[in-house]
Amino acid sequence: MFVTKNLYQNDEAWKNVPLGFSSQTIGSWGCLLTSVTMMLNGIGYSETPDSVNTKMKNAGGFQGPLFIPSVLPYVWGNCAYRDMQPCESVPAPIPQIDDAVASGKPVILQVDWNKQAGIQTHFVLVKEKKGDDYVIYDPYKYGGDGPDKEVPLTTRYKYNGAKLASEISAVLWFENYGINPPTPPAKVPLPAEKFVLYASEDDLALRSQPATTGYLWKRMKMNTELICLEPKAQAVAKIGVQGQWIQAQDPNGDQGYVAAWFISDKKAMPAAASSSTPKPGTAPKPSTTPKPGSAPVPSKPVPAGALAFYPTEELSFRTQPVVSAETLIRRIPVTEQLISIEPADKVIPKVGVLNQWLKVRTSDNKEGYVAAWYVKYAGGSTAQANATSTSGGAVKVRTTAEAVSLRKQPIVSDATLIKRVPLGTEFTITEPGGDAKIGKNDQWIKVKDATHEGYIAAWFVTR
Repeated sequence: MFVTKNLYQNDEAWKNVPLGFSSQTIGSWGCLLTSVTMMLNGIGYSETPDSVNTKMKNAGGFQGPLFIPSVLPYVWGNCAYRDMQPCESVPAPIPQIDDAVASGKPVILQVDWNKQAGIQTHFVLVKEKKGDDYVIYDPYKYGGDGPDKEVPLTTRYKYNGAKLASEISAVLWFENYGINPPTPPAKVPLPAEKFVLYASEDDLALRSQPATTGYLWKRMKMNTELICLEPKAQAVAKIGVQGQWIQAQDPNGDQGYVAAWFISDKKAMPAAASSSTPKPGTAPKPSTTPKPGSAPVPSKPVPAGALAFYPTEELSFRTQPVVSAETLIRRIPVTEQLISIEPADKVIPKVGVLNQWLKVRTSDNKEGYVAAWYVKYAGGSTAQANATSTSGGAVKVRTTAEAVSLRKQPIVSDATLIKRVPLGTEFTITEPGGDAKIGKNDQWIKVKDATHEGYIAAWFVTR
């Protein structure tokens, strides 16, 4: 269960306030803003839709009236936006939502608010699972709504079959790092010799302790100026070194520890197109990055069994597997798909592992390196255990991940995609000996279902 107080976008206190950088109002279009406000209050903050609207505007968190969730950690360090998972054309990932809600994590869902053709977008925050439905915090107040009224999702939003799997058209995933912050320590006096450091990456964390488990006070943008609180010689030896931490003070006077491997003693000079995060206080320009779900079209062949990935958060794309201002090409948004150009058997052991790097191709056909600990499989799963069989007759397999691709050829490319299928979809193997490939990391299996025949990644199916 996720516990918070229900707030309403059409509350008299703020319903007429302009939403973001637009003439639209919170009352008319502020469902995501209000859902996020309820989520922030549930993880320990005290906000209103009006205050969140103002703070996000100051941080560049709107594109016109459109709310940009990836800006949240720059304002509220305890909140991390992970991903938006579209599921308009596939069943919603109910088991994953259930797990998150059972763990007390905030989950925001996109639903259809009326019966017109297409998705009439509305966002709600999940409170708990009850039977086969979710009880929600609905940010729009209908007649009779109040703190004691329970609102089941499929009772109120029932224009696409009145089932969770079909009513939910997208899922926004969030994390938080502990509700109760520690007592800030006594401030360290500034050294007589001022030594200035700079954040070499966006999302640099200021923490209460010199470890990734230390409470996250805030996140900072690239080139944020920091004053080192340690002797200069001691800090210089740590700069750029994985696993080292430096005690520092930010421009607001807040003190804590920063990861030395994301610190430089010089300002970064990224290319003009390197940052997709708006500057504080400015209205962001329309993005030219691919739409969610789009796939890159490689200009040259990729290895058979090549893996597709999405960043788990905005990610640095580098010329070399080294964190430095000189290696940065640009920042990759969470909606951009990447294709590995290394053999799958070398890639899979590195995914999610600290200090490992992947060589990838981006949507604009550029090649470079990304941190393996900030990516996830595009199909939502890692390799499956191998299961071979020599049984006669038709062998059926089912997918072990959401949105697995069925392709015309065993190559990861937009041109080869037939369709994406949901978790548990059943196929029949149509090639001799295909069952021997089940679960193998670098193999493809020829299969068919009731409507199509094609190739599917062997590491995303099981019996």
